[in-house]
Amino acid sequence: MTLLEIGYSPCPNDTFIMAALAEGRIDTPLRFQPVLADVETLNVWAEKGRLPVTKLSFFALGHVLEGYGLLSTGAALGKGCGPLLIARPGTPPNRLETACVASPGKRTTAGLLLSLYLGREPAFRQMVYSEIMPSVERGECEFGLIIHESRFTYPAHGLEAVLDLGAWWEETTGCPIPLGGIAARRDLGPEAARLVNQAIRASLLAARAGGDAISDYTRRHAQEMDPEVMRRHIDLYVNDYSLDLGTAGLAAVETLFERARTAGLLPACGRPIMACPL
Repeated sequence: MTLLEIGYSPCPNDTFIMAALAEGRIDTPLRFQPVLADVETLNVWAEKGRLPVTKLSFFALGHVLEGYGLLSTGAALGKGCGPLLIARPGTPPNRLETACVASPGKRTTAGLLLSLYLGREPAFRQMVYSEIMPSVERGECEFGLIIHESRFTYPAHGLEAVLDLGAWWEETTGCPIPLGGIAARRDLGPEAARLVNQAIRASLLAARAGGDAISDYTRRHAQEMDPEVMRRHIDLYVNDYSLDLGTAGLAAVETLFERARTAGLLPACGRPIMACPL
């Protein structure tokens, strides 16, 4: 079998899921070569069809459905885990009408959710994720969109949450928040996609079998992160939807795509979302 490159981020939720796969501890006929990059880089690569298997934002997936199909394992989707809009204390929320918003990327689901909330696309300034909170602290951007471990650390930067986009999404749709998933390029075919899905599922089950232990692989890719923050990150973003998207998870993704298309933020596509049947 040809070596398959598989892209994912160094964030603890991704490396927790992928550790056993990356270390060759999974019994599978496939061979994988991990490629780690930040989520917006993965989104851009997906538009170019660079990787046969990749993690990407669901908003990005909506733009590349002709070339990629979603796998049922490995998603970041759930409740109480949505993006936050943060600002310096005392910043009036109505400043959003004209103010700059620091964003981790134009194809991130966080950016899409804010656009859907406002009914328009705000004045985004795209930047490397690690620069978002510092840019707001320095006053270079009045607002910042944060995800993942920053949910736990923004108060230490003297910032406050202005809006919880995840809570807004849950209240208005009744769906869990679809942030990102793993997709297989359609030219692999449904059988290869099924084998990839099985391998990722086995890797996640191996990680869960370790209980509260965090693998050295995950720690190596999050060296600057406090172990407690790392644990909370994994607990929040790795859940039953990560093991199996299921019909409820797929319905959440479909709802996101429908709302984005209605708002003119996503093109229509006749392709099925999934790479192979649930």
